[in-house]
Amino acid sequence: MSNNSEASRLSPDERREQILRVASERFAREGFDAVSVRDIAQEAGVTRALVYHYFPGKDSLLDAVLRREAEAILAATSPLPGRSARENLERALGAYLDHFSASSGQLRALYAPHASAPALVHELAAANHAVQVERILDYLDLADTTLSRLAVGGWLGFVEEVARESGGGSSVPREQVLGLCLRALGVVTGSPLVLGSGEEDSIEPSTRENNS
Repeated sequence: MSNNSEASRLSPDERREQILRVASERFAREGFDAVSVRDIAQEAGVTRALVYHYFPGKDSLLDAVLRREAEAILAATSPLPGRSARENLERALGAYLDHFSASSGQLRALYAPHASAPALVHELAAANHAVQVERILDYLDLADTTLSRLAVGGWLGFVEEVARESGGGSSVPREQVLGLCLRALGVVTGSPLVLGSGEEDSIEPSTRENNS
């Protein structure tokens, strides 16, 4: 009753956002196929008819969730004024890894799209990728050339793979994961702005397993 009472006081925009928020959490936690419109309506404290009023079907609801998530990651990784290039990159990397770790199913495909992902996922991921390339070129004051875009785009692919490998209970500390990504960016771009002193980011030979 309290959920229905609260929902009845929401504006149309707030109500739509509430439904999207519930759907996003359920899709991320349980996967798209395991969640029904009835489940979403019940948790949001609204009727199925109201869900369908805003979203013609579950597929359109997923599309809206994906667009909302794409906007959220762009906002979370946006640069803050007054921060150094390294600080903004660390913040963006941390936000990306957090979002990746909290996602699953088609939401996770936004961060590392696979071949069988829906066309919208590839569209949103490509748009996100383009924004991140522009940001990094700006952070590092790199010449906007085909080669620099190739380097930065390749680095973003590297970060996706690092997110996959480190997001599944990896024993590598977060600080080392961030340092690895920043060091790789410095190598592929030749920019010293992201490397810092370099000492804290080094991969120490003594920490590697010796199989000899």
